[in-house]
Amino acid sequence: MLDRETIEQALIAAGNAPVVVALSGGGDSLALLHLLCERLGAAKLHAIVVDHGLRSGAAEDARRALCFANAAGVIGEIATLAWPHGPKRAQQAAREARYRALCERARSIGARVIALGHTGDDQAETLLMRAAAGSGWRGLAAMMPIAPAPVWPEGCGMLVVRPLLSVRREALRSYLRSTRVDWLEDPANANPTFERVRTRARLAALEQSGFDPSRLRALAVVLGALARRVDAVAMDLVKATVRFEGEAVQVAAETWKDADAEARKRALGVLVAAAAGAGRPPTSSALLRLDSALAAADFRGVTLHGAWLRRTGNEIQIRRDLGALQGRADGRPALAALSLPAGEEIVWDGRLALRAPSEGWRVEVEGARPLLCRDGARLPLADWAGEARWLLEDHVRHLLSSAS
Repeated sequence: MLDRETIEQALIAAGNAPVVVALSGGGDSLALLHLLCERLGAAKLHAIVVDHGLRSGAAEDARRALCFANAAGVIGEIATLAWPHGPKRAQQAAREARYRALCERARSIGARVIALGHTGDDQAETLLMRAAAGSGWRGLAAMMPIAPAPVWPEGCGMLVVRPLLSVRREALRSYLRSTRVDWLEDPANANPTFERVRTRARLAALEQSGFDPSRLRALAVVLGALARRVDAVAMDLVKATVRFEGEAVQVAAETWKDADAEARKRALGVLVAAAAGAGRPPTSSALLRLDSALAAADFRGVTLHGAWLRRTGNEIQIRRDLGALQGRADGRPALAALSLPAGEEIVWDGRLALRAPSEGWRVEVEGARPLLCRDGARLPLADWAGEARWLLEDHVRHLLSSAS
């Protein structure tokens, strides 16, 4: 059932480190765990169970899921999410928190590959939801078999792999029944307030009327291959036209404007995200407008997605939007000071990795630059004794890593 090519690439990426299995205890992730045990051996795996803490009984289900892993011979752990008071705990927020927890725990054991139990049914549902939302072709590629972890900076250098995207959900449950393995049922999977549950019901009705959902999965495969090709060309474009100078991105404007339009738009989105320290690029429509603006003879500057772009001679410079750092008149607050524990790498503003040599240091904003402060001392980055490295190039490579 496991996709052979995906597993082979996952093993290459994992090296000697464990492959993390994101385990909920449900049928999909538990089938993935057992199939990977058969293929790789239990000793190669490490299960991480995320307790979202969003419903009664979640902690007990997390403990049961971990017991399932242990019964299969796989060691693991539970990562419990902590929710601040006040913010709405929407599905998207829970998804991002789950990925952050998975990446942080995976990094703590030296792993860089996280296996997810998304199925062919999940793929078809995702495509339908994105189509209903008016997504462009890249969104309709849905989920990639191998992709960068969709959070930043926690996901830096981390890959997620989905070796079950061609397998139906019921086939996995049949496999578990044949091996006499029980699984958990998440009550959220029957709650029609969630969009995915409603989409699942619509897709089931379509299938009963004769529609073959494999057509949707086939479309996602075709568009996913196109996305990888575009990303590969975008990476080549970045290598040919871009210089990373600390916190700034410098783009050779003349070479840039002659590049393939789709690859140029993709590269532009990734560069803007990196300069802004953002988790994902701007929307496709915003990038189309920006690409047109950059081509105009009278272009001088524009802000987008937390980044500022301007023309300087024969180059386009992309850097952090000053208003995003200092706050805006519309009420957006300035970037808060960040404490730096001694010896631990901390990422400031999604762009700068800092490691303080001793306790008591914090980083603040002065103008557009970080300032290191302790006991009355206020030092620019160049005069600070700690370690510092800008992450813009790493960020670009991360976002385009599915092309490699």
